Amino acid sequence: MSHEWGNYPENFTPKMYWGARAILERDSSGPGKALYLLHDRQSFEQLDGSQRDQDVFFNWINTKALPELRRLARENRFYEWKDLVTIQSEDGSFMCQATPKNSGGEYLYIGCWEVNSEK
Repeated sequence: MSHEWGNYPENFTPKMYWGARAILERDSSGPGKALYLLHDRQSFEQLDGSQRDQDVFFNWINTKALPELRRLARENRFYEWKDLVTIQSEDGSFMCQATPKNSGGEYLYIGCWEVNSEK
């Protein structure tokens, strides 16, 4: 796959990348929004030289990054282009950035990657 979906870093090529364009939909139970992922709006790539196992990467995405993004969506934190959120793993191995990219709060462009540990 490619980095077709999501929020790809601009200043380097990550060794491992997962991206998605998620839907932000009004949640009838509160003032915020619910975050939905679609299987055909996600992409993944792992390049030679990746230092981390993809199972560890996806575990971090599913247990840390996505729950935090869902919490922020419920608080209605994604609306303007500048609403960029950055989440980093405790050990510094992974980074996630998400922004609505001026979609008026209808989509969330998510990019998660392995932080390049090379100096």
